[in-house]
Amino acid sequence: MTSPAGWYPDPEQPGRQRWWTGVGWGGQRMSPAAPAPSAAVPAAAAAAGATRTRRLGPLHIVLLSLVGALLLVSAVGGAFWAMLALVAIVAVVIGVVALVRGRVSSLGIRNRGIAAAVIGAALCLVVVGGSANAAIHPVGPRPAALLSAPEGTSVAKPSATPTPTPTDVVTEVTEVVEIPFAVTEVQDPNIDVGQVVVTTTGVPGQQTNTYRVTTRAGVEIARELVAQLVSVQPVAQVTSVGTRPPAPPPPAPVADPAGGGCDPNYEGQCVPIASDVDCAGGSGNGPAYTPGPVYVVGSDVYDLDRDGDGIACDA
Repeated sequence: MTSPAGWYPDPEQPGRQRWWTGVGWGGQRMSPAAPAPSAAVPAAAAAAGATRTRRLGPLHIVLLSLVGALLLVSAVGGAFWAMLALVAIVAVVIGVVALVRGRVSSLGIRNRGIAAAVIGAALCLVVVGGSANAAIHPVGPRPAALLSAPEGTSVAKPSATPTPTPTDVVTEVTEVVEIPFAVTEVQDPNIDVGQVVVTTTGVPGQQTNTYRVTTRAGVEIARELVAQLVSVQPVAQVTSVGTRPPAPPPPAPVADPAGGGCDPNYEGQCVPIASDVDCAGGSGNGPAYTPGPVYVVGSDVYDLDRDGDGIACDA
């Protein structure tokens, strides 16, 4: 309300009138039955009402005393700027409340303009106080000068924390290892001389070893073998070396002295072609005979190879 000083309808008590000083409502009220004083008051009285100074109430005195005491104590303790920033933050909160409500008459904030001015001033104090406190008390590593106490000064040393004795941990560990197979050679008369044949292929075995392992602080310090178990037996590899000599070459055929010719089923000696042929010196009765040995290369028509080894008359 921006009207000049005078009597106006009381907004709080309808039907009555209240004195407006030109700045705010005064305490004087008038009932409708009372004679209305002249609206035109002396200029001196109006100016006095407009410029009347509000006196500090008990709440203002208490708040100002509290703020002053806090600033004084913080200045003695070296935290003046930090306390000033804290007071400014409280003022920002009060200004915001006054800005929302429109006024806080108990603290002298009568409209939103004054509330905005309080908030701006308080924010400036917050910035100034915070910056000054950071400059006076920088956060950083402790100076080296503070680490070494001057001579004659007793410095309390932190008590040494005893190092816990590590505990030994005993566990059992199982490992599977391979057992190599053996290699042996045998002489085999059924294989020709100079030939080598692997007759049995070697196969490695498996063995399970159990150890008792002692560790300290995660590091192995001892290992003891407590059990062994062969789960797969190895198979030895056998190599056969031939020892059989090569067969002698067949003797050249011998011509039949009687001129009857030789039977082509035999070689090495001439077996005559006759009704029957026996080995010379044997028990046969002929009529023809042949000396040995005789190699059977066809059919043994005269049954000379009695043992069936391909060589006749060899006894």
